[in-house]
Parts: sequence; structure tokens; C-alpha cells
Amino acid sequence: MWSTFKMLAEQPKECIGAYVISMTSAASDILSVAYLQKETKIQNKLRVVPLFETLDDLKNAKLIITKLFSLSWYRKSIHYKQEIMIGYSDSSKDAGKLSASWHQYKLQEEILKLAKKHKIDITFFHGRGGSAGRGGGPIQATLRSQPPGSVNGKIRITDQGEVIQQKYGYEPLAKYNLCSYIGAVVQATLKPPPEPKIEWKKLIEKMSEISMEFYRGNINEKSDFIRYFKTVTPHKALGKLSIGSRPSKRKNVDNIKSLRAIPWVFAWTQIRLFLPAWLGTPEALKYSSTKYFKKTLIDMEKNWPFFYSTMDMLDMVITKVDPEISKVYEDKLADKKLKLVGKKLRSQFNDLKKLNKMITPAEILKQRKIFRSSVIIRNIYSEVLHIIQATVMKKISTQRLNAENKKYLNDSLMTSIAGISAAMKNTG
Repeated sequence: MWSTFKMLAEQPKECIGAYVISMTSAASDILSVAYLQKETKIQNKLRVVPLFETLDDLKNAKLIITKLFSLSWYRKSIHYKQEIMIGYSDSSKDAGKLSASWHQYKLQEEILKLAKKHKIDITFFHGRGGSAGRGGGPIQATLRSQPPGSVNGKIRITDQGEVIQQKYGYEPLAKYNLCSYIGAVVQATLKPPPEPKIEWKKLIEKMSEISMEFYRGNINEKSDFIRYFKTVTPHKALGKLSIGSRPSKRKNVDNIKSLRAIPWVFAWTQIRLFLPAWLGTPEALKYSSTKYFKKTLIDMEKNWPFFYSTMDMLDMVITKVDPEISKVYEDKLADKKLKLVGKKLRSQFNDLKKLNKMITPAEILKQRKIFRSSVIIRNIYSEVLHIIQATVMKKISTQRLNAENKKYLNDSLMTSIAGISAAMKNTG
């Protein structure tokens, strides 16, 4: 660490930017970096950016930033400018998409209040992935759905995985996407979304709690769910992909906590269940669609960009999910107990589909159906890749293979993963 900072001290200003602190859990994490920069006499100091990734981190962020901003010397040292990174992947893996999205929204609201109190200019850095389960989606809708005042003429956003090739691999597309970002920032700044009503916040808070409870209940490591994930999805093969930016696991431990969020999302996409993007949401929608809350729920979807965007992404996921494809994998790889897990997940998804149709106004559903036409076309062509992939996975797991045959099968598996990823578009 000391060698790293000494090296940073030798670099010209143009070579260095932000020092992002992954898994920030205390104010001392940020102050330690500030201290090391001082001791190594870095002249062009890096911006110290705390990254709040897990659900606990998102909840603790207010306390951490309160401690930091209470220090007058710290406020002066950063010239009253602070960048804060919000992690989407790990919080979604921890608590499910709906709960994570709401806590990301609340974090920004809390930080903006603190910044206003201490007269600090805040820049939010959104660590989004390409997939719906990791905060992906159209940039215009994403920025419109942020809290009012959080996009104040500037934003930082990550693009990663195969999304980089899709967005920037061809010059006209790269220009189009960069212009889309600029336009979205201008629009969100000049025409910020409305302040959410008290009743909206109360309802989404309860929905968040319900969603997280059912999400965590499903992925309980004592159940057959984890064995289903390990057996039916190609998660082990994802670490061999050349488009991955990091190892598939943090440690050499085979459980969900050690598994990185990217392969967690990617693996469910491959068998067309997209689980991280909707698991837990059906139960939250059941609660909120009762007679007592339904009026508020419809009001939220029509007039609150945050909730409209949440439901719009959910509708996109529903269009891409194909429960019958998961059966193909189960028939080739699963035993009777695992097939019961798949049956339960498909039942939950069918509930979600019905609820989405029931609570979304007809005109919005009609509009979304037009937007999804290209998705429906791609779905048809990807079916053959799923059949090939499931067949190859079975051969690799059940047959004794010589080196040559194993190489061919592994190549086929990698090709099928890349093909399905390209067809689904936002899997990164």
C-alpha cells in the first residue's frame, strides 16, 4: 500500500483521478487515504471516493458522511467538493432489486441534505452494470428517476463488460450514446423530478421490506436453491470468459456471499430466469395492489419517475424471461428436488406477470409492448443457443472426455454464453 502511494506521488496530474474505496464501512476508511496522501507528499491529491456497495453500507452511509462533514479541516481539504460512489451490484445481490433501488434512492436524499447543511458540492458516481439486476437501463429514464437535485449538471457512471462493445464499439453508436448521456444530464438538471409524496415513501418502504424478506428467504443456503443455482446455471464457466473484468468469486469459497454480483446476475440470464431483477417483487406487489393501497400504487407509477422507471425495467425483464427455457436445463441437469425449486420459481414469476398486467394502466402496457418488439424477435433466435448450451453442460458434467473433446465442448459453451449475452443485450 505504501509503495502504491509513493508511486502515485511521482505521477503527473493528468495520470490520476479518483481513489475509490471499495466496501467503505467507516469514516476512518476515507481519512486513512487522506492521511497516506499527506504522508507520501502527493502534490496533486486524488479525490477520495467512498463506495457504498452492500445494503448495510447503503444504510450506514448517512452516519459515515455525517462524521466526515462535521470535521471543518476535512471540508476545507476537499475544497467543499465530495464525490460519492453508489454500488448497485452487491446491494441487489444482498437484498433484491426493489429493496436495493429504494435504499440507493434514500442514500442520495440523505447525502444531499447533509451537503446542503455544510455547503458541499456533491457528485454521485453510479456503479451500474448493464443488466436490470445491477442498475442497467436507458440513461434518460435512469437519471430522471434519481432524487431531485442529485443530478446537478454532472454525473459519473460506469459502463462495463460487453456493454462497452455494444455502446462504443462503432463510432456513430459511440457518439449517439455520449450525446444521450449529455442530454439526459441536461434534462435531469433543468427539469428535475418532483419530490415524492409522503404516502409514496411509506408504501415503497414497506414494499422494500417485504421484497427483501422474500428474496432472502428464497436464497437461504440451507435450501436446495443454492444447489439449483450451482447445477442448472453455467456459473462456473463464466470465470473463463474474456469479457469478465474480475474473478467470479472473491474467495475460494463456494457460496453466494463469496460469489461476485456480476456472475450471479449473468448466470440467471443464461437460463432466462433473470432472477436477481425480480425475485421478492411479486410479494411486494401483492401487498401494495390490495384495495387499500392500489390508488397510491397507480399514482406512483403515473407521477413518480423513480417508481415508473422501476416498473418499466420490470416489464422489460418480464419480456425477456422465458420460464420454458429453464425447463430445458432442468431436464438435462436437475434431479427431482431441484425441479421442484424450478417449479416454485416459475410459479412466483407467473404471479409477477399477472400482477404487472393488473396494476399497470392499459395505455402504458400498450406503449411498452411497442418498445419491446425487438426483444421478442431476439428471444426466438436465442432458443437454439440455450438448447446447445444445456446439452454441452450435460456432456461436460456426465461424460469422461479426452482433452480434445473437452476443449471443443468448452469452446461451444463459451460461444453459447457470448451468443445468449448478445441476444439479451443488457447482461453486463
